[in-house]
Amino acid sequence: MERSAVSSQPSAGEDFHRVALGGRNFAYLEVSPPHPRANVLFLAWLGGSRLGWEGVVAEVGKEYRALAPDHRDTGDSDPFEDAFTLADLADDAAEFLRAVDAAPAFVVGLSMGGMVAQHLALRHPELVRGLVLVSTTPGGADSTPATERGRAALFLPADMEARERAQQALTLMTHDGFTEANPGMLELAARHAERHPMSEGSFKRQFRAIRAHDTTPGLARLTVPTLVLHGERDDLIPLPNAERLAAGISGADLQVYPGTGHMPHLERPQEFLADLRGFLQEQTN
Repeated sequence: MERSAVSSQPSAGEDFHRVALGGRNFAYLEVSPPHPRANVLFLAWLGGSRLGWEGVVAEVGKEYRALAPDHRDTGDSDPFEDAFTLADLADDAAEFLRAVDAAPAFVVGLSMGGMVAQHLALRHPELVRGLVLVSTTPGGADSTPATERGRAALFLPADMEARERAQQALTLMTHDGFTEANPGMLELAARHAERHPMSEGSFKRQFRAIRAHDTTPGLARLTVPTLVLHGERDDLIPLPNAERLAAGISGADLQVYPGTGHMPHLERPQEFLADLRGFLQEQTN
């Protein structure tokens, strides 16, 4: 990819940065102290954007240079109508890290973002200092499929309004009773969907890329420190997928959150941050 200059400050009226990679603009969030301990890259999930990582980035950015880009065709990044693979998204992430001078980085990816993180570490190992793989899978023929509840989160009616779609998806992806007990999360999901609505075409392109994902043959080549975080009651990517992922990466640690669904950073925010900080501190001391 051709690289061009980074926008060092958000444009007037915007709360995000832009960087041009290969002639396309990518939007990203950045929070950093004056002297960060390391770089940390956050990669979003199917249908998600940088907004979903805002709270975590704000906390991690107190000690580290924390960056959360919008994938191509997502959020405030440029539209992209051609088919792509998760390896393409990993190459985008690699060019992003180089362009903003943030390599090597610890890479935190949730669900699809965790899949992209695996491809990034396999394709560009020199850019990755460590992996935190959240609610994700190596894919392949041995995958444990989503439950009926998890599939329902993926296949909501196409004509559903963006706010309602986001709220229904969050309810189905988190553990039973979470959104009833945390109505503020429903409103937050609705606001994110209103700001970054995802077209049916964009969703299908991401979904097709996920269906082709399989890093199983390459897991043994991942030698960076790796932490796998997963919810015990994840209906979208059931726990056996994380167990297989952790078993395939030499030295990987697996942390399972009891009674937790697909979004542990929302369902178990204090524990999630403690585990993430602990991993980063261990690797940077």
